[in-house]
Amino acid sequence: MEFPYAEVELRKDGSFDDPAQVQAARGLASKADDVVVLVHGWNNDIPAARRLYERLTDSIAAVRSQVPDAAGRDLAVVGVLWPSVKWADDDEVAGGGAGAGDAEGDLVAEIGDRMPDPEVAAKLQALVPQLEASADARQQYLDLLRSQLPDEIEGDEDPPPQSLVKGDAETAFERARNVGGLTGGATSGGGAAGFSVSGIVRAARNLLNTTTYYTMRDRAGKVGGTGIAKLLEELHAAAPNARLNLAGHSFGARAVSAAADATSAPVHAVVLLQGAFSHYGFADDWDGKGADGRFRDVPARLTGPLVITHTKNDKAVGKAYAIASRLARQVAVELGGPDDRYGGIGRNGALKTPEAGAAGVLLPVGGDYAFAAGRVSNLRADDFVSGHSAVTGKEVAYALLTAVTTG
Repeated sequence: MEFPYAEVELRKDGSFDDPAQVQAARGLASKADDVVVLVHGWNNDIPAARRLYERLTDSIAAVRSQVPDAAGRDLAVVGVLWPSVKWADDDEVAGGGAGAGDAEGDLVAEIGDRMPDPEVAAKLQALVPQLEASADARQQYLDLLRSQLPDEIEGDEDPPPQSLVKGDAETAFERARNVGGLTGGATSGGGAAGFSVSGIVRAARNLLNTTTYYTMRDRAGKVGGTGIAKLLEELHAAAPNARLNLAGHSFGARAVSAAADATSAPVHAVVLLQGAFSHYGFADDWDGKGADGRFRDVPARLTGPLVITHTKNDKAVGKAYAIASRLARQVAVELGGPDDRYGGIGRNGALKTPEAGAAGVLLPVGGDYAFAAGRVSNLRADDFVSGHSAVTGKEVAYALLTAVTTG
Protein backbone atom coordinates (compact mmCIF):
# COMPACT_ATOMS: atom_id res chain seq x y z
CA MET A 1 0.00 0.00 0.00
CA GLU A 2 1.33 3.40 -1.01
CA PHE A 3 -0.19 5.31 1.91
CA PRO A 4 0.53 5.05 5.65
CA TYR A 5 -1.81 2.32 6.82
CA ALA A 6 -3.13 0.88 10.08
CA GLU A 7 -5.77 -1.77 10.82
CA VAL A 8 -8.32 -1.86 13.62
CA GLU A 9 -10.25 -5.07 14.27
CA LEU A 10 -13.69 -4.87 15.87
CA ARG A 11 -15.76 -7.56 17.55
CA LYS A 12 -19.41 -8.04 16.59
CA ASP A 13 -20.54 -5.81 19.48
CA GLY A 14 -18.27 -3.02 18.21
CA SER A 15 -15.60 -3.32 20.91
CA PHE A 16 -11.93 -3.08 19.95
CA ASP A 17 -10.19 -6.42 19.59
CA ASP A 18 -6.72 -5.00 20.31
CA PRO A 19 -6.28 -1.53 21.89
CA ALA A 20 -2.71 -1.44 20.55
CA GLN A 21 -4.17 -1.23 17.04
CA VAL A 22 -6.10 1.87 18.04
CA GLN A 23 -2.93 3.47 19.38
CA ALA A 24 -1.15 2.73 16.11
CA ALA A 25 -4.02 4.34 14.18
CA ARG A 26 -3.84 7.39 16.44
CA GLY A 27 -0.15 7.76 15.75
CA LEU A 28 -0.69 7.48 12.02
CA ALA A 29 -3.51 10.06 12.06
CA SER A 30 -1.37 12.57 13.97
CA LYS A 31 0.90 12.87 10.93
CA ALA A 32 -1.85 13.22 8.30
CA ASP A 33 -3.94 16.00 6.80
CA ASP A 34 -6.66 13.60 5.65
CA VAL A 35 -7.55 10.23 7.16
CA VAL A 36 -9.73 7.79 5.21
CA VAL A 37 -11.38 5.05 7.28
CA LEU A 38 -12.29 2.12 4.99
CA VAL A 39 -14.97 -0.41 5.99
CA HIS A 40 -15.72 -3.63 4.10
CA GLY A 41 -19.10 -5.35 3.79
CA TRP A 42 -20.55 -8.84 3.53
CA ASN A 43 -18.63 -11.85 2.25
CA ASN A 44 -15.28 -10.42 3.36
CA ASP A 45 -12.96 -12.37 5.60
CA ILE A 46 -9.80 -10.55 6.66
CA PRO A 47 -7.69 -11.48 3.59
CA ALA A 48 -10.53 -10.46 1.25
CA ALA A 49 -11.02 -7.17 3.09
CA ARG A 50 -7.30 -6.43 2.85
CA ARG A 51 -7.34 -7.11 -0.89
CA LEU A 52 -10.28 -4.75 -1.27
CA TYR A 53 -8.43 -2.01 0.61
CA GLU A 54 -5.21 -2.57 -1.33
CA ARG A 55 -6.90 -2.42 -4.73
CA LEU A 56 -8.90 0.68 -3.83
CA THR A 57 -5.93 2.55 -2.37
CA ASP A 58 -3.76 1.56 -5.33
CA SER A 59 -6.37 3.20 -7.55
CA ILE A 60 -6.42 6.29 -5.31
CA ALA A 61 -2.65 6.56 -5.65
CA ALA A 62 -2.93 6.18 -9.44
CA VAL A 63 -5.38 9.08 -9.80
CA ARG A 64 -3.99 11.37 -7.11
CA SER A 65 -2.23 13.65 -9.56
CA GLN A 66 -5.56 14.23 -11.35
CA VAL A 67 -7.20 15.70 -8.21
CA PRO A 68 -5.85 19.27 -7.90
CA ASP A 69 -6.79 19.75 -4.26
CA ALA A 70 -4.92 16.56 -3.26
CA ALA A 71 -1.51 18.07 -3.97
CA GLY A 72 0.59 18.66 -0.89
CA ARG A 73 -1.83 16.93 1.51
CA ASP A 74 -0.72 13.87 3.47
CA LEU A 75 -3.26 11.04 3.29
CA ALA A 76 -3.41 8.12 5.74
CA VAL A 77 -5.67 5.06 5.63
CA VAL A 78 -7.23 3.08 8.48
CA GLY A 79 -8.75 -0.25 7.51
CA VAL A 80 -11.53 -1.51 9.77
CA LEU A 81 -12.02 -5.29 10.01
CA TRP A 82 -15.30 -6.54 11.45
CA PRO A 83 -17.01 -9.96 11.53
CA SER A 84 -19.38 -9.97 8.57
CA VAL A 85 -21.09 -13.13 7.33
CA LYS A 86 -20.85 -14.76 3.91
CA TRP A 87 -23.57 -13.84 1.43
CA ALA A 88 -24.60 -15.73 -1.70
CA ASP A 89 -22.35 -14.82 -4.62
CA ASP A 90 -23.97 -13.73 -7.88
CA ASP A 91 -22.98 -17.01 -9.53
CA GLU A 92 -24.48 -19.00 -6.68
CA VAL A 93 -27.76 -17.12 -6.86
CA ALA A 94 -28.03 -17.89 -10.58
CA GLY A 95 -28.64 -21.54 -9.76
CA GLY A 96 -26.60 -23.13 -12.52
CA GLY A 97 -27.70 -26.56 -13.64
CA ALA A 98 -27.71 -28.23 -10.25
CA GLY A 99 -30.19 -30.95 -9.49
CA ALA A 100 -32.32 -31.06 -6.37
CA GLY A 101 -29.85 -33.28 -4.51
CA ASP A 102 -26.97 -30.96 -5.28
CA ALA A 103 -29.13 -28.01 -4.22
CA GLU A 104 -29.79 -29.60 -0.83
CA GLY A 105 -26.07 -30.18 -0.31
CA ASP A 106 -25.31 -26.61 -1.29
CA LEU A 107 -27.94 -25.31 1.13
CA VAL A 108 -26.47 -27.35 3.97
CA ALA A 109 -23.04 -25.87 3.26
CA GLU A 110 -24.42 -22.33 3.00
CA ILE A 111 -26.19 -22.65 6.35
CA GLY A 112 -22.83 -23.53 7.88
CA ASP A 113 -21.26 -20.46 6.27
CA ARG A 114 -23.98 -17.96 7.10
CA MET A 115 -25.52 -18.95 10.41
CA PRO A 116 -23.36 -17.62 13.29
CA ASP A 117 -25.06 -19.77 15.97
CA PRO A 118 -23.69 -23.33 15.48
CA GLU A 119 -26.56 -24.93 17.40
CA VAL A 120 -29.17 -23.25 15.21
CA ALA A 121 -27.12 -24.07 12.12
CA ALA A 122 -27.07 -27.77 13.00
CA LYS A 123 -30.85 -27.84 13.48
CA LEU A 124 -31.42 -26.07 10.17
CA GLN A 125 -29.09 -28.46 8.34
CA ALA A 126 -30.89 -31.48 9.77
CA LEU A 127 -34.19 -30.16 8.41
CA VAL A 128 -33.00 -29.64 4.82
CA PRO A 129 -33.66 -33.22 3.55
CA GLN A 130 -37.22 -33.01 4.96
CA LEU A 131 -38.23 -29.67 3.46
CA GLU A 132 -39.65 -31.03 0.21
CA ALA A 133 -42.06 -33.46 1.85
CA SER A 134 -42.85 -32.03 5.27
CA ALA A 135 -44.85 -28.88 6.03
CA ASP A 136 -43.85 -29.30 9.66
CA ALA A 137 -40.15 -29.24 8.70
CA ARG A 138 -40.71 -26.07 6.68
CA GLN A 139 -42.37 -24.42 9.68
CA GLN A 140 -39.53 -25.48 11.99
CA TYR A 141 -36.98 -24.17 9.48
CA LEU A 142 -38.68 -20.77 9.30
CA ASP A 143 -39.11 -20.57 13.08
CA LEU A 144 -35.38 -21.17 13.54
CA LEU A 145 -34.56 -18.40 11.07
CA ARG A 146 -36.99 -16.09 12.88
CA SER A 147 -35.13 -16.70 16.13
CA GLN A 148 -32.08 -15.03 14.57
CA LEU A 149 -33.79 -11.86 13.38
CA PRO A 150 -33.08 -8.61 15.26
CA ASP A 151 -35.84 -6.92 17.22
CA GLU A 152 -38.15 -4.76 15.16
CA ILE A 153 -37.69 -1.00 15.47
CA GLU A 154 -40.75 1.24 15.36
CA GLY A 155 -40.68 3.49 12.30
CA ASP A 156 -37.85 1.52 10.65
CA GLU A 157 -37.67 2.38 6.95
CA ASP A 158 -36.29 -1.08 6.20
CA PRO A 159 -37.97 -3.67 8.46
CA PRO A 160 -37.95 -7.40 7.80
CA PRO A 161 -41.05 -8.37 5.78
CA GLN A 162 -43.90 -9.49 7.99
CA SER A 163 -44.20 -12.88 6.30
CA LEU A 164 -40.62 -13.53 7.40
CA VAL A 165 -41.30 -12.29 10.94
CA LYS A 166 -44.61 -14.04 11.60
CA GLY A 167 -47.33 -16.07 9.92
CA ASP A 168 -47.41 -19.51 8.37
CA ALA A 169 -44.44 -21.07 6.64
CA GLU A 170 -46.34 -22.09 3.50
CA THR A 171 -47.03 -18.45 2.61
CA ALA A 172 -43.40 -17.47 3.22
CA PHE A 173 -42.04 -20.41 1.18
CA GLU A 174 -44.46 -19.76 -1.70
CA ARG A 175 -43.50 -16.09 -1.92
CA ALA A 176 -39.78 -16.81 -1.49
CA ARG A 177 -39.65 -19.30 -4.34
CA ASN A 178 -41.41 -16.92 -6.73
CA VAL A 179 -38.43 -14.59 -7.08
CA GLY A 180 -36.94 -14.87 -10.54
CA GLY A 181 -33.46 -14.16 -11.81
CA LEU A 182 -30.62 -11.97 -10.67
CA THR A 183 -32.19 -8.72 -11.80
CA GLY A 184 -34.97 -8.85 -9.25
CA GLY A 185 -37.76 -9.72 -11.69
CA ALA A 186 -40.53 -11.94 -10.41
CA THR A 187 -42.40 -14.82 -11.89
CA SER A 188 -46.11 -15.26 -11.43
CA GLY A 189 -46.46 -19.00 -11.21
CA GLY A 190 -45.68 -21.58 -8.59
CA GLY A 191 -43.18 -24.39 -8.88
CA ALA A 192 -39.50 -23.74 -9.29
CA ALA A 193 -39.93 -20.15 -10.60
CA GLY A 194 -37.82 -20.80 -13.67
CA PHE A 195 -34.91 -22.46 -11.84
CA SER A 196 -33.68 -25.96 -12.51
CA VAL A 197 -33.31 -26.70 -8.80
CA SER A 198 -36.18 -27.54 -6.48
CA GLY A 199 -38.55 -24.63 -5.79
CA ILE A 200 -38.76 -25.52 -2.10
CA VAL A 201 -34.99 -25.66 -1.66
CA ARG A 202 -34.65 -22.41 -3.60
CA ALA A 203 -37.22 -20.81 -1.30
CA ALA A 204 -35.35 -22.09 1.75
CA ARG A 205 -32.15 -20.54 0.40
CA ASN A 206 -33.88 -17.22 -0.29
CA LEU A 207 -35.28 -17.18 3.24
CA LEU A 208 -31.80 -17.92 4.63
CA ASN A 209 -30.27 -15.10 2.58
CA THR A 210 -32.95 -12.64 3.66
CA THR A 211 -32.44 -13.55 7.31
CA THR A 212 -28.68 -13.13 6.85
CA TYR A 213 -29.32 -9.75 5.25
CA TYR A 214 -31.26 -8.43 8.24
CA THR A 215 -28.95 -9.89 10.88
CA MET A 216 -25.90 -8.40 9.12
CA ARG A 217 -27.69 -5.09 8.62
CA ASP A 218 -28.25 -4.98 12.38
CA ARG A 219 -24.65 -5.93 13.17
CA ALA A 220 -23.26 -3.34 10.76
CA GLY A 221 -25.27 -0.66 12.53
CA LYS A 222 -23.99 -1.74 15.94
CA VAL A 223 -20.38 -1.98 14.77
CA GLY A 224 -20.61 1.46 13.19
CA GLY A 225 -22.56 3.20 15.94
CA THR A 226 -20.28 1.93 18.69
CA GLY A 227 -16.86 0.80 17.48
CA ILE A 228 -16.27 2.98 14.41
CA ALA A 229 -17.83 5.99 16.12
CA LYS A 230 -15.43 5.52 19.05
CA LEU A 231 -12.49 5.01 16.67
CA LEU A 232 -13.25 8.37 15.05
CA GLU A 233 -13.22 10.01 18.47
CA GLU A 234 -9.86 8.43 19.23
CA LEU A 235 -8.44 9.65 15.91
CA HIS A 236 -9.80 13.16 16.44
CA ALA A 237 -8.30 13.33 19.93
CA ALA A 238 -4.91 12.38 18.52
CA ALA A 239 -5.15 14.58 15.41
CA PRO A 240 -7.64 17.43 15.95
CA ASN A 241 -6.61 19.17 12.73
CA ALA A 242 -6.84 16.12 10.46
CA ARG A 243 -9.99 15.71 8.38
CA LEU A 244 -11.72 12.40 9.05
CA ASN A 245 -13.42 10.67 6.13
CA LEU A 246 -15.42 7.45 5.92
CA ALA A 247 -15.78 5.09 2.96
CA GLY A 248 -17.86 1.93 3.25
CA HIS A 249 -18.71 -0.85 0.81
CA SER A 250 -21.91 -2.92 0.98
CA PHE A 251 -22.88 -3.36 4.65
CA GLY A 252 -19.82 -1.26 5.41
CA ALA A 253 -21.80 1.65 3.94
CA ARG A 254 -24.40 1.17 6.67
CA ALA A 255 -21.66 0.89 9.27
CA VAL A 256 -20.06 4.21 8.28
CA SER A 257 -23.46 5.91 8.11
CA ALA A 258 -24.18 4.73 11.66
CA ALA A 259 -20.73 5.94 12.75
CA ALA A 260 -21.21 9.39 11.24
CA ASP A 261 -24.60 9.58 12.94
CA ALA A 262 -23.35 8.56 16.39
CA THR A 263 -19.84 9.96 16.79
CA SER A 264 -18.97 13.19 18.57
CA ALA A 265 -15.94 13.64 16.28
CA PRO A 266 -16.28 15.93 13.25
CA VAL A 267 -16.61 13.95 10.03
CA HIS A 268 -15.70 15.47 6.69
CA ALA A 269 -16.80 13.27 3.75
CA VAL A 270 -18.76 10.02 3.69
CA VAL A 271 -18.58 7.83 0.57
CA LEU A 272 -20.96 4.88 0.18
CA LEU A 273 -19.88 2.29 -2.36
CA GLN A 274 -22.80 0.08 -3.40
CA GLY A 275 -24.47 0.39 -0.03
CA ALA A 276 -26.58 -2.51 1.21
CA PHE A 277 -29.33 -0.70 3.05
CA SER A 278 -32.56 1.12 2.27
CA HIS A 279 -32.72 3.85 -0.35
CA TYR A 280 -34.74 5.75 2.29
CA GLY A 281 -31.87 5.74 4.78
CA PHE A 282 -31.40 9.54 4.56
CA ALA A 283 -34.98 10.37 3.59
CA ASP A 284 -37.26 13.07 4.90
CA ASP A 285 -40.79 11.76 5.46
CA TRP A 286 -40.19 8.59 3.44
CA ASP A 287 -43.66 7.17 4.16
CA GLY A 288 -45.73 10.35 3.78
CA LYS A 289 -46.62 10.08 7.48
CA GLY A 290 -43.67 11.99 8.95
CA ALA A 291 -41.19 9.13 9.34
CA ASP A 292 -37.56 9.96 8.51
CA GLY A 293 -34.78 7.62 7.47
CA ARG A 294 -32.49 6.16 10.13
CA PHE A 295 -29.60 8.44 9.09
CA ARG A 296 -31.60 11.55 8.23
CA ASP A 297 -29.32 13.85 10.25
CA VAL A 298 -26.03 12.70 8.71
CA PRO A 299 -25.76 15.10 5.72
CA ALA A 300 -26.13 18.16 7.95
CA ARG A 301 -23.43 16.89 10.30
CA LEU A 302 -20.73 16.65 7.63
CA THR A 303 -18.18 19.32 6.82
CA GLY A 304 -17.85 17.76 3.35
CA PRO A 305 -20.09 15.84 0.94
CA LEU A 306 -22.00 12.57 1.10
CA VAL A 307 -21.30 10.63 -2.11
CA ILE A 308 -23.18 7.48 -3.14
CA THR A 309 -22.49 5.10 -6.02
CA HIS A 310 -25.47 3.11 -7.30
CA THR A 311 -26.14 0.95 -10.32
CA LYS A 312 -28.66 -1.43 -11.85
CA ASN A 313 -25.67 -3.77 -12.28
CA ASP A 314 -25.62 -4.45 -8.53
CA LYS A 315 -27.35 -7.82 -8.56
CA ALA A 316 -26.51 -8.66 -4.96
CA VAL A 317 -28.37 -5.66 -3.52
CA GLY A 318 -31.07 -6.02 -6.14
CA LYS A 319 -31.51 -9.70 -5.27
CA ALA A 320 -31.72 -9.04 -1.53
CA TYR A 321 -34.45 -6.48 -1.98
CA ALA A 322 -36.27 -8.46 -4.66
CA ILE A 323 -36.70 -11.28 -2.14
CA ALA A 324 -37.81 -8.87 0.60
CA SER A 325 -40.29 -7.25 -1.77
CA ARG A 326 -41.76 -10.57 -2.80
CA LEU A 327 -42.08 -11.65 0.83
CA ALA A 328 -43.85 -8.35 1.54
CA ARG A 329 -46.13 -8.89 -1.49
CA GLN A 330 -44.89 -5.82 -3.38
CA VAL A 331 -46.08 -6.94 -6.80
CA ALA A 332 -47.14 -3.78 -8.64
CA VAL A 333 -43.66 -2.26 -9.02
CA GLU A 334 -40.25 -3.17 -10.39
CA LEU A 335 -38.89 -5.32 -7.58
CA GLY A 336 -35.99 -3.56 -5.87
CA GLY A 337 -36.41 -0.51 -8.12
CA PRO A 338 -36.88 3.14 -7.10
CA ASP A 339 -40.66 2.80 -6.66
CA ASP A 340 -40.38 -0.30 -4.48
CA ARG A 341 -40.94 0.03 -0.75
CA TYR A 342 -37.97 -2.31 -0.48
CA GLY A 343 -35.13 -0.89 -2.54
CA GLY A 344 -31.41 -0.55 -1.86
CA ILE A 345 -29.27 2.56 -1.88
CA GLY A 346 -26.67 0.68 -3.93
CA ARG A 347 -29.35 0.06 -6.56
CA ASN A 348 -31.21 3.39 -6.58
CA GLY A 349 -29.22 6.00 -4.62
CA ALA A 350 -30.64 8.06 -1.73
CA LEU A 351 -34.32 8.78 -2.42
CA LYS A 352 -36.67 11.37 -0.87
CA THR A 353 -33.57 13.15 0.40
CA PRO A 354 -33.77 16.95 0.06
CA GLU A 355 -29.98 17.38 0.16
CA ALA A 356 -29.63 15.37 -3.04
CA GLY A 357 -29.51 17.57 -6.11
CA ALA A 358 -30.04 16.55 -9.69
CA ALA A 359 -29.11 12.97 -10.49
CA GLY A 360 -25.43 12.60 -11.33
CA VAL A 361 -23.19 9.98 -12.83
CA LEU A 362 -19.84 8.48 -11.93
CA LEU A 363 -17.42 10.34 -14.20
CA PRO A 364 -14.19 9.31 -15.89
CA VAL A 365 -10.96 10.29 -14.16
CA GLY A 366 -10.49 14.04 -14.55
CA GLY A 367 -14.23 14.78 -14.61
CA ASP A 368 -15.67 17.80 -12.85
CA TYR A 369 -17.75 17.04 -9.76
CA ALA A 370 -19.78 19.70 -7.97
CA PHE A 371 -19.53 18.17 -4.50
CA ALA A 372 -20.41 20.45 -1.59
CA ALA A 373 -20.54 20.28 2.19
CA GLY A 374 -23.80 18.86 3.49
CA ARG A 375 -24.98 17.87 0.03
CA VAL A 376 -25.77 14.36 -1.20
CA SER A 377 -24.45 13.30 -4.60
CA ASN A 378 -26.07 10.22 -6.11
CA LEU A 379 -23.71 8.93 -8.80
CA ARG A 380 -25.19 6.43 -11.24
CA ALA A 381 -22.28 4.09 -11.89
CA ASP A 382 -23.59 1.84 -14.67
CA ASP A 383 -20.62 2.56 -16.95
CA PHE A 384 -17.87 1.80 -14.43
CA VAL A 385 -19.29 -0.51 -11.73
CA SER A 386 -20.16 -3.89 -13.23
CA GLY A 387 -21.39 -5.53 -10.03
CA HIS A 388 -21.66 -5.30 -6.26
CA SER A 389 -17.96 -5.74 -5.54
CA ALA A 390 -16.53 -3.86 -8.54
CA VAL A 391 -15.77 -0.75 -6.49
CA THR A 392 -11.98 -0.48 -6.70
CA GLY A 393 -11.56 1.05 -10.16
CA LYS A 394 -9.91 4.37 -10.86
CA GLU A 395 -13.21 6.13 -11.52
CA VAL A 396 -14.49 5.19 -8.05
CA ALA A 397 -11.15 6.17 -6.51
CA TYR A 398 -11.22 9.53 -8.29
CA ALA A 399 -14.72 10.32 -6.95
CA LEU A 400 -13.68 9.23 -3.45
CA LEU A 401 -10.52 11.34 -3.41
CA THR A 402 -12.40 14.32 -4.84
CA ALA A 403 -14.91 14.03 -1.98
CA VAL A 404 -12.10 13.81 0.59
CA THR A 405 -10.41 16.96 -0.73
CA THR A 406 -13.60 18.98 -1.34
CA GLY A 407 -13.59 22.14 0.76
